[in-house]
Amino acid sequence: MTAEVEYITNEAEVGLPPLQASRRTVWNYYRIEFLRNGYPGRRTGDVLYAHPIYGPYVIADYIAQYRRTKDDVFLDAAKRVADAAVEQMTPLGDGLAFLYNPKSTAVSTRGGTFYSGLTQSRYIEGFRNLVTLPGTERFKAPLLAIVRSLLIPAEEGGVARTTDDDGLIIEEYPSQAPDCTLNGWTTATCILRDYARSTQSDEGWDIFHRSVRGLERLIPIYDVPELANSRYRLTGVASIQAKAVGADLEITDCRVHMPGSGVYKANVAGDPAGEALKAGPRKISDGAAETLVLSLSRLTWPAPNKVLLSVRASGSGAVSLGIGDGPYSPMTKNLPVEYFRELGTFPVDEGENEIELAVPWTDAELVAYPTGFGKAIADRQFNQYHWIHVDTLGKIVEETGSDLLAYYRDKWRQYPSRWTDLSEYADSRITLERFDPKRHK
Repeated sequence: MTAEVEYITNEAEVGLPPLQASRRTVWNYYRIEFLRNGYPGRRTGDVLYAHPIYGPYVIADYIAQYRRTKDDVFLDAAKRVADAAVEQMTPLGDGLAFLYNPKSTAVSTRGGTFYSGLTQSRYIEGFRNLVTLPGTERFKAPLLAIVRSLLIPAEEGGVARTTDDDGLIIEEYPSQAPDCTLNGWTTATCILRDYARSTQSDEGWDIFHRSVRGLERLIPIYDVPELANSRYRLTGVASIQAKAVGADLEITDCRVHMPGSGVYKANVAGDPAGEALKAGPRKISDGAAETLVLSLSRLTWPAPNKVLLSVRASGSGAVSLGIGDGPYSPMTKNLPVEYFRELGTFPVDEGENEIELAVPWTDAELVAYPTGFGKAIADRQFNQYHWIHVDTLGKIVEETGSDLLAYYRDKWRQYPSRWTDLSEYADSRITLERFDPKRHK
């Protein structure tokens, strides 16, 4: 479909009323297409896949139209989409989750079967609004189960982690190693607040306050004052360069130790410690260098992550290790590597060697990357995520009065006024103003 062709959703074909025309830009962006059962999906090739996050968007649209018009056709549509969503959800302990289908790159590029803390929270929001309307009693039990899905530990395939003071971290996407995407976490926390308010559920308030405690514990390490920005997540891609000195080397194993979280191998595609050895051991001739792509997590700050290498050497020599670095780019999701900063040289003997490299955060400040301007809406590039951080912190502060979260809310709210003065944001492709859906339809 070319940009010149206006995209039109197919809700009429499945017996659903029209979505709001005022949100045409959004529907165009997501390319929604409805399945026969009324659930919204996205097409990959000849296959139409149910997209987990599209359900809440459509439910919210129909509820808004019902409230405005009082026409039951929109309420019936919201219930039909919600019923279709529940049918496709999977019970997990006391929880209920809409799992992402790993077969469709239109739904997600992540491998395996998983669910998202942010998507689950969107269902909490949609079902919370739905159960206030007539004839919706059947959605109360699924709503509670969806709330409880946010407590399933990441080690068990869920999205919950804990801080050292028993605060709750809600992962946007699960992984073996901590990711801690901030906009998903804060958005989920705001939705939990609304759920607890409307239901007066002690369980809901407990989950909300645990999440606030987690945010208070970690929010300072998301701050990037030198760029007047906030970090998107705490885990990021790092490029570690290994150079052979005086001997031929073979790296046979690579692991990343994240203190407090665990040790992760880097020999499988999609592994949390990166894909450094996904194709097998890496041979490096004397004088040559190889780059190992892996992940580091700022969750350990101020303690450094450690890269653990098993190295087989042809004779006595050394391996010189460095980390890729470069300037922040507002149009990238990870740090563009322009050069390598040396971190240390380690002697090796003939045969097997074990090397432990502690990576100082002073040499890896941008591994946990700041928010960028990669969101293309109406042919313009915006930074949505920094503003989401500001707005969601504001809502949490309204409820809790947290002085710490208020400090970062106010600090981050002022940051965009500095963007015009920073060379890193002097990029003609980006728009420094805040995205306004009313102005950019």
